[in-house]
Order: sequence, then structure tokens, then C-alpha cells
Amino acid sequence: MTSEPQPATSAPGQTSLESLAWHRAFGGLAASLDAPDFWLAAVRTIGAHLAFDTWVALIFHHHRPPRILAESDEDDGADEALFQDYQRGLYLLDPFYIDAKGRAREGLYTLADVAPQRFRHTEYYQRYFQRNIVADEVQFNCPLDAERTLCLSLGSTRAFDHAALGLLSLIQPWMLALMRQRMHFEFEGEDGTPPGPHPWHPRPGTPRELDSRYALTEREREVSQLMLGGSSTKEIARRLAISVETVRAHKKHLYAKLGINSQSELFSLFWQARP
Repeated sequence: MTSEPQPATSAPGQTSLESLAWHRAFGGLAASLDAPDFWLAAVRTIGAHLAFDTWVALIFHHHRPPRILAESDEDDGADEALFQDYQRGLYLLDPFYIDAKGRAREGLYTLADVAPQRFRHTEYYQRYFQRNIVADEVQFNCPLDAERTLCLSLGSTRAFDHAALGLLSLIQPWMLALMRQRMHFEFEGEDGTPPGPHPWHPRPGTPRELDSRYALTEREREVSQLMLGGSSTKEIARRLAISVETVRAHKKHLYAKLGINSQSELFSLFWQARP
């Protein structure tokens, strides 16, 4: 969902009094941009009009693990250990991270917008997404510069319906503007980033290969991550602008280097390598 909604005087289905409360709530958010509980206030404001189960505000970095700014607690249905595993390497398989790193688009995006066709068949989906998000996810993306994207993600145990997506589209311009202004009060280097990146994370300024245990080339690493994220051979070829035959050759070479025969074994190596 990339197009901006048409201006409206109220949210869908609201009376004028409800609309007044809606605008006052967003005005309150603007006034609390510098408050430590801004993200919690933001999701509570959205939650007063839309049902969701988990949330996280984070910054995607191209060359280091994401920095989590705020997140739902365990009482909200989130698993703290799963958030930690996400930062230690699972983010590399997240379709939202892959899309933000590849295109850095501003706007509201749904899981259907970014996930490859076979996403629900991946080990990542089975071991992480299904346990932590369960059904659906939407995300506000606000690119900050060439290396970073600020995101607010909402997860639900039920698919977001057309009414919910319409409401999110309506508040998209306001939410993105608030997120952009909030960055004046977020400070890089604070707690929220794990001590080191996954060895399969791209590292600028180093030889184009992975940790010496794997010795995969940069292209083989990219192919392996897209495979684990659910992309088909054709989708990988399209995303990396290479031929299908080249993708198949990379798969053959990386499987031989790692001494494996399946994506399940590849995921096991990926999982074991996390810091």
C-alpha cells in the first residue's frame, strides 16, 4: 500500500465527536515527541481504533543488526527470547528487513506486500514468525538516510481486514511525520543492539566472504538468505538481477561448501551461527 490516502475529516465510520477525539489524540502524540514513553503512547493511540497483538519500533541498519527502540512486553503476547534471537540473526530472513534494505521505501506495507510466495513454508516462519506474530503484520517505514529505516511494526493473530488497512492508510501521513520528528530524540549507541552481528551479515570494508567457518562469497550469502526467507529460484534471480541458471549454480556451490543437502540443514547452520 504505497499511495497516500485522500484527505478526510474523520476516520472511517466515526461521528464528528469521535473524530475530534481522534485528532486530539494525535495532537497529544505530537506534544509528547520528546517523552520516554512516546512509542507506547503511539501504539495505544492506534490500538484504541485497531486491534493488534504485538508491536515493535526499531531501526533497520544496512551494516549492523537492527536497533530496537521499544517493544511490546510479555503481557502483550510477545516472547522476549524471540526478540533477542531476532536481533542476533533472524532479522536477516525477515521479509520487511530484506525489502527495506533493498528498496528503502517510505509508507505503510503489509506482509503480503513484501513476503515471497513460499514464506509460510520456511523454517523462519515456523520457528519465529508463527510463534511471535502468528498471522499477519503491517509496518510503517520511514527511511532516515541511505543506511537506515525507522519502522513501527504491528503484529496480529488475525489477518488485518480491509477496514483495518483503510484506517492505517488514513493515519499513515501523520504517523510517518511523527516518526520522522521522533528521531530527533532517539540517540544512536544506546542499549538495544546485540554485541555483534550474525556472521552472515554483510560487513563493509572486509573481504567479500563470510566467517572463515563458511567461506561463502557475498553472492552466495545473499542467495542463502533469500532462500531461507522463502524466495523461489526465480524470485532470487529477479531480486539480484541474475539468471536462474546462475542462482542454481550458487545454490550448488554453497551446499557443497557447507556439506549439506537441504534448506533445513542450511537453516540449522544459520541458527547455530547466531551470536
